[in-house]
Amino acid sequence: MKQFIALIFFVFGLQIANANAQKIEINTNEKELSEILIKLRDSYDFQFSYNNDLLSSYSLSVNKSFSSKEKAVAYLLKQFPLKYELSGDVFLIYPEKKSKQYRIFGQFLDKESLEPLPFSHLSINGQQMATDEMGNFSFTSQTDSVYRVLASHLGYFIHDTIVKYGDNQKFYLTAATTDLDEVIVSDKIVQTFIKENNQAGNLKLNHKIAGFLPTNNDNSVFELLRLQPGILAAGEQKNDISIWGSYEGESQVLFDDITLWGLKNFYEDIGPVNPLVVKNIEVLKGGYDARYGDRVGGIVHITGKNGNKIKPTLNLALNNITASGSYEQPIGKKSSLLLAFRHTYYNLFKNEQIKFTSSNADSDQLNNQSFSAFNLDVAPNYKFRDANIKFSSNWNNGDQLSISLLGGEDRYSYDITNKNLTNAKKYRFEGSYQYGGSVKYNKVWNNGNTTAISVSRSELDKNTTDQTIIENDRFNYLRIRKDDRSYNNIKEYRAKLMNRFVLSENLAIETGINYTQNNVDLKEDSLGINILHINSKIDKIGAYFQNIFNINKSIALKTGFQANYPVHLKKLYWEPRASLSIKANNELSFNGAFGLYKQFISKSSVLSNNGSYRYIWVGSNENIPVVKAEHYVLGGSYHQNNFTFSVEGYYKKTDGHTRYYKYRTVENISLGKSKSYGIDFFAKKDFGEHTFWVSYSLSKTKENFDYFREEGEYVRALHDQTHEIKTAGLLSLKPFYLSANYIYGSGFPIFSAYNTIISEPNYQRLDAAIIYKFKVKKLKSEVGILFHNILDKKNITTESFEKVPLNQINSISVYTEAIPSSIRLYFKISI
Repeated sequence: MKQFIALIFFVFGLQIANANAQKIEINTNEKELSEILIKLRDSYDFQFSYNNDLLSSYSLSVNKSFSSKEKAVAYLLKQFPLKYELSGDVFLIYPEKKSKQYRIFGQFLDKESLEPLPFSHLSINGQQMATDEMGNFSFTSQTDSVYRVLASHLGYFIHDTIVKYGDNQKFYLTAATTDLDEVIVSDKIVQTFIKENNQAGNLKLNHKIAGFLPTNNDNSVFELLRLQPGILAAGEQKNDISIWGSYEGESQVLFDDITLWGLKNFYEDIGPVNPLVVKNIEVLKGGYDARYGDRVGGIVHITGKNGNKIKPTLNLALNNITASGSYEQPIGKKSSLLLAFRHTYYNLFKNEQIKFTSSNADSDQLNNQSFSAFNLDVAPNYKFRDANIKFSSNWNNGDQLSISLLGGEDRYSYDITNKNLTNAKKYRFEGSYQYGGSVKYNKVWNNGNTTAISVSRSELDKNTTDQTIIENDRFNYLRIRKDDRSYNNIKEYRAKLMNRFVLSENLAIETGINYTQNNVDLKEDSLGINILHINSKIDKIGAYFQNIFNINKSIALKTGFQANYPVHLKKLYWEPRASLSIKANNELSFNGAFGLYKQFISKSSVLSNNGSYRYIWVGSNENIPVVKAEHYVLGGSYHQNNFTFSVEGYYKKTDGHTRYYKYRTVENISLGKSKSYGIDFFAKKDFGEHTFWVSYSLSKTKENFDYFREEGEYVRALHDQTHEIKTAGLLSLKPFYLSANYIYGSGFPIFSAYNTIISEPNYQRLDAAIIYKFKVKKLKSEVGILFHNILDKKNITTESFEKVPLNQINSISVYTEAIPSSIRLYFKISI
């Protein structure tokens, strides 16, 4: 028994001794890994094979015990990019193999002014992509370290180059309209006049070429937009833009992230954006991706010039409407300041621009101008002016800062006096005042990913006065007196954070968050008594996420969503988006898109007793619903041998329109919905330096309001037009440039008081231009003659109808014509 107990103690002792023998102690403080391994070799008989220089670059501190050699080695290597293998008793230590990623990122700039070129189209080793708003791009590959970069930007020569991978590279494009002596402009001047990207509903326009069209210098931006398929041209809207059947206030115009609420330019030749400060125009007609929101119609995204960073530049333009100019001043080597202005210098309106008809004139009389006229004295008065200021700065690492400010004033009034039957006097005034500013900072990270922070403010003040006095001189007493005044103010404060992450050559992610505050104030007085006062404030928090997945070099899928939370409604609104683009070959491509869209502030129509309409900004609340829309877009395009043909169809459903109307002296709010659908055709052919294009839009917009007599009845909307044809041509006969464009619209319905169509006058307009460009030393100059409405068609604008009562029974209708047949002269210099 004693021997057995002794044997047990002997075996147990051997196990303890063996355990103590296997225990490995490592106690070290910030020693190189190679030194630690040498100590282990000497103390515990380890055998290693490794690169001493590699392991000497790693240091660590350890105070730990290990039960085996493998556990000790695994612990020492786990925090470093190192691996090991056992070959017998030898630990083979080697660097962890990683897949190599080759990244290229940089920026595209104008060679002459160093202006960033936003939304340029890129092909990197056959992979299609686009730069962001500041001209930045990033591309990653695991197989290629040398890239063929093929870049194009509207109005610039194609840039084709071979580059190695690297960071913060700069690429300089030459404008096709440059006057640099050392550049031989052998390509056609309108090589990329209009570009329909392979994204549904997306259109990019070259504003540089707008100067060759028969458009006044003050409105070339919107004249260029009017010539595009799907954008309404007939009616010559002065206060809004209608895209694919959108209602007033449902499409948005952004200038440097500043919302332009609709500076109402009563004189059609003056646009709300100064062409001298415009760099890029992108049109999103519908089905746009998750980065954009707050509207259920289309979006026009205008990017302003940053200013020349190489040399001071002065542009001056004078025509028989306005004087305008811009000045660009470099500040150091990385910054610039841009100043611009426009101002009318005489009263533009003349009495002959207004015609007068009796209230019982039928449609034939309206078209043939055979109705009787009344002897009215009309005294219109008009003034317009605006200004832009922009500071921009670039850093060596690619970061960019821009500060943009704008302000504008548009004041229109007229007096109408009739002394034939009674002493009738009418005075109407409308003033619009637009202010705005934005600060934007773009950050380019070391890996090529980008972040943009934007803060903006915009405001519109709109004041109207409508007075009517009718007196009978014989009996010396007042028959009718009207004095209506309104004040509508809308403000927007917006902050956005946007990110773009390029994860691989086939996958990119875009995310962002934003905060928006809108304040709407509406006051209406009648005869000095306040009859309406609406004040609403909307705070909204939003976010978006989308991924861009290139299935292969021919198919790209973009999916994402917007999420918005209006604080006052206490409800989360989801807006999913998806689009697909397919490039069948180098000539043929197809695209499609779907999306849900919400709008939390909108324009409500106000129907007066005499059947005319006006529009006011309102915010969503318990009485005003959130406007909701669905977009479906499908299209395709073909490009070959300087010929482009595209077709695009759309279908839109919108719910949440509001309309104020009076029934038996009681103000009511009617809710409505609409359907818009149509198809756009576009064809363009270049012949050397000359180009011609034609577009045709077939469309229908119907609406239903709950005050209609027939429940569920859809009738034609006020802006519905079935057919619209636009054609244009440019001839380059240097130094002379000839151009012409023609627009035909089948017309809008004009309704009677009983909601029946009494007429549908069509719209026709032919314009032409002759431009001569010349250079005297360093002074670039051009003179032009613009011929507007050559056929002298008596077109009627969508905002032209006004009724002036003669007495309590009869009234006359006043129609303001669109641009009459006229000749415009302009002179422009650039230093």
